[in-house]
Amino acid sequence: MIQRIQSLYMLVIFAINFFLIFSLEINPNISISENYFINYSYEIISSIVLLNIFLFRYQKIQLFVLKFVGIILVFGLFNFFDERSIIESLTDLGLIYFIISFILIYLSHNAISMDKSIIDSSNRLR
Repeated sequence: MIQRIQSLYMLVIFAINFFLIFSLEINPNISISENYFINYSYEIISSIVLLNIFLFRYQKIQLFVLKFVGIILVFGLFNFFDERSIIESLTDLGLIYFIISFILIYLSHNAISMDKSIIDSSNRLR
């Protein structure tokens, strides 16, 4: 389970999100409705990715969960650019989080797809 490269990618995504849960400070000037997605998206993503690591026998479910996490990140990226001007958003370090997360999700999705194709091809030989 952990020796698979996609599990390591997902473990890195979990570690990044888990770090962000404890490192971000909530601004008291912003109302909870405006900051609702930002507050809970890291917890949702980290718990889903941690659960996804243990679903290594179900590749279709893993692929679906990674697509779901990617959609959550897309909405987070839209929210990231919505709150500020584009120039402020592009110079913010939070953009690096989204770039790294998208890259790791892409790499783990490709690794799971390759494993799934290897398993399917070996099942045809039986």
